[in-house]
Amino acid sequence: MELNQYRLLSKLFDYPDDSYREHITKVAEALRAEYPSVSVELEGLLKLLPVDTYDIQELYTKSFEVQAVTSLEIGYVLYGDDYTRGEVLSNLNAEHKAVGNECGGELSDHLGNVLRLIPKMRDKKLLNDLATLMVAPAVENMMKEYTPSSMQQKDKLYKKQYKTLIIPAFPLGMFLHLFKALYIVLDSDFELIKENKPFEDVSFFGFLKSELEVEEGKKSSNSCSTTFNTCGTPTSCGV
Repeated sequence: MELNQYRLLSKLFDYPDDSYREHITKVAEALRAEYPSVSVELEGLLKLLPVDTYDIQELYTKSFEVQAVTSLEIGYVLYGDDYTRGEVLSNLNAEHKAVGNECGGELSDHLGNVLRLIPKMRDKKLLNDLATLMVAPAVENMMKEYTPSSMQQKDKLYKKQYKTLIIPAFPLGMFLHLFKALYIVLDSDFELIKENKPFEDVSFFGFLKSELEVEEGKKSSNSCSTTFNTCGTPTSCGV
């Protein structure tokens, strides 16, 4: 199975540069024959996306980094900052290293990095497990963060925590087209099973809320938030 489509899609989840809009057009054209509905989603994104690169970058930052709608780190979306995510980061680091897949300044579980890893993986069973048990469920959870109720909950939480809510100049919901496009490709390539989802009850909002509560000192003084460095090693409680 040729998997170059994931390399093409990966750039759309990276921080935008001046070629971002052009690349969306190229990907839509490249995938039109095999994945026509993907091209429809990408063209829908292109219609809504600002023309100016700075505006696109600002939209990306607000969507995924500062007062974010969701995270692009699949381990965080599935596990939050617990030790299981540390294992995920460590294992993904090993896979990236084995095939020479550079992660740049992002963690090994960043969606762009994982999509670039997929066509390079040699172990087909491991590839199938990564796609069906981690990437697809994570993308599903990312899409759920765009529901009106979830967006409102996060806005309320951010306003309470930071006192000021960042109001974007463009609708944040447009990136939902991008996640839908990726999910369509995953479903087509890996025949995803929709039942018995192991991550059905987890959410970026839930993990975020727990972290902010820790920061506010609402949890026990013996409790602390675990984070991870780029090697997947846990660093917690000031360590």
